[in-house]
Amino acid sequence: MKCNLKVTSYLSSAIALALATTSTSVLAAGFQVGEHSATGLGRANAGEGAIADTALVLTKNPAAMMMFDKITVSSQLAFIAPDVNTDYSYDTCTTERVGPPGQKKPVETCVGHNGSENDYAPDQFVPSFAAIMPVNDKIAVGFAMFSNYGTGTELSDDFDLGDIGGTTSIITIDSSFNIAYRVNDFLSVGAGYDLVIGQAEMKRGFSLGTFDMGGNAIGHGWNVGTLLEFNENNRLALTYRSTVDMGFEGDFTGSGPAFSPITGDGSTVTGTVDITLPAIAELSGYHKLNDTFAVHYSAMWTQWSVLEELKATSPECNYLGDAGTCFQKDLHYTDSMRYAVGATAYVSESVTLRMGYAYDEQAGEAIVSMPDTNRHQISAGMSYAASETMSFDLGAAYILGDEVTFTEDSVGPKNEEFTSTATAILVSAQMNMVF
Repeated sequence: MKCNLKVTSYLSSAIALALATTSTSVLAAGFQVGEHSATGLGRANAGEGAIADTALVLTKNPAAMMMFDKITVSSQLAFIAPDVNTDYSYDTCTTERVGPPGQKKPVETCVGHNGSENDYAPDQFVPSFAAIMPVNDKIAVGFAMFSNYGTGTELSDDFDLGDIGGTTSIITIDSSFNIAYRVNDFLSVGAGYDLVIGQAEMKRGFSLGTFDMGGNAIGHGWNVGTLLEFNENNRLALTYRSTVDMGFEGDFTGSGPAFSPITGDGSTVTGTVDITLPAIAELSGYHKLNDTFAVHYSAMWTQWSVLEELKATSPECNYLGDAGTCFQKDLHYTDSMRYAVGATAYVSESVTLRMGYAYDEQAGEAIVSMPDTNRHQISAGMSYAASETMSFDLGAAYILGDEVTFTEDSVGPKNEEFTSTATAILVSAQMNMVF
């Protein structure tokens, strides 16, 4: 890694986004991923921890495994097509001394510039899988693979402020091993171990140099859940997923005065960036009002405030006299909430329709690589039971982010200002098997 003041600006905007599955989620709070199932997408994930209509409920609540009396497997693939656009302006300024000899004074002259970046969040596919196996009427076990965090943006080579925007690709995969126990007819509890694998790559380049950094990480976490069954038509769920510490270690290659490692020869050195993935707590409810209609809701809290700083370390660095530190930057995140409501119509034994709405609060200060803002989601979906052992689900959603105006300091220019808009279309298909 490099040891230069400029590092702060470049890597912070990239790594602060860091972490996820090949999923891009610039339209969720912070860099959160919620595309776990087609059924969930169709209802905007409202009531997801309490409904338990497919095995992918395991991505939300391990206790819900007690709702299944046979081995059940679910697999889904979501396609996310975001549209993120940013208009920006900045000034380039020069200073010269003018006036009579002996009385010259510095005068600054500035020239304004404008530009735009369009559709710079790439389309992505997001897979997930879950399997639930009841052991008996008291115990069930299950396994799931999915992601809770991820992001990615690719600004063009023509972007004028390359030190704060380039390519950011981050991937994390959560492998979750779970067990559930039915305490009585009213209460079930569950717990699980999460193995999280992450990969990140950041590229930046501008007049003072370029850098390319890639790293990998393995983290460990846990999750717990409860399911309260008042009767067969009314359920509540409360779940919690722990923080996960990720230590990304990889190669840094830089060139130019801003990015060369301390060796000064443009060589590749090894560096580490430690990041904590936030904890998540969620309350979910499901209420079937009659044979054909049900309502559901969720309130989810994410502990974004654990992201207090971004710090990269390497024996090759000596940042501001701090031996072993490549850079350090304060982060500005606050805990956020996501609220969702939805409805399900049981049209027939074979066809189920669903819809939902969600409001997702902004978690962090917007930056070019991730213009975080408040979001609104409208969803719809359907399920078709082909037989007693096989069913198919489809879900679709439209996400609209509020327009956000912000500033982000670049090297050289002054008075930088950005205005971003973001929308996304999401579609998901899923297959479920019962054995």
